[in-house]
Amino acid sequence: MEQRQPIVTLDRAEKRYRGGPTVLGPLSLEVYAGEILGIRGPNGAGKSTLLKLLAGVLRPDGGTCRYGADLDRQVGYVPQEVALYDSLTGLENLRFWGRVYGLPRKAIAARSRWLLERLDLTAKAKAPVSAYSGGMRRRLHLATALMITPRLLLLDEPTVGADAPSAELILGILTHLRERGCGVVFISHQHGELERVSTRILTLEKGVISQSEGDAAP
Repeated sequence: MEQRQPIVTLDRAEKRYRGGPTVLGPLSLEVYAGEILGIRGPNGAGKSTLLKLLAGVLRPDGGTCRYGADLDRQVGYVPQEVALYDSLTGLENLRFWGRVYGLPRKAIAARSRWLLERLDLTAKAKAPVSAYSGGMRRRLHLATALMITPRLLLLDEPTVGADAPSAELILGILTHLRERGCGVVFISHQHGELERVSTRILTLEKGVISQSEGDAAP
């Protein structure tokens, strides 16, 4: 049987800030298509730094981060801090990000419509984001990263501050994406979320993996 190739690989990656001590690593990790990799650990363990390395927001100070040959920039990144334009409507936010990603106009319209329906935001699509609840903002924040139909999706606490129905919708779309071959890396402190949707869970402590649960390749 042919061995599956990871879509992103960290090989003894390390990260330091401003010449200080190492905050992450050395850490080796592979992420595969069609899995949800859950990341947990105490505050300061290096979880968000790990996600930024995988997203390419940060470069490792040691070791390497390598993407699969066919990933082709299809990486969606959802940081914990919500990045939306409050004065624009939900639909306008999605259109903006569609243009940033260089999508054709028809693709932007179709993708926006599907995401608004899937995340139960159609009724508020033309309302300014300033009028959205916390859960609605979290759903729309996820939708902006999904305009590109990512093959690798990275999420940092995507349900924090969200109401229960919003969290259900978010977790549901993660499962939907995994079933269609997307690789997902998902940080959460919310009780039971990782266990519910993850195919594999890693625990970080002081910048290194202290525990691994599940198979490395689905």
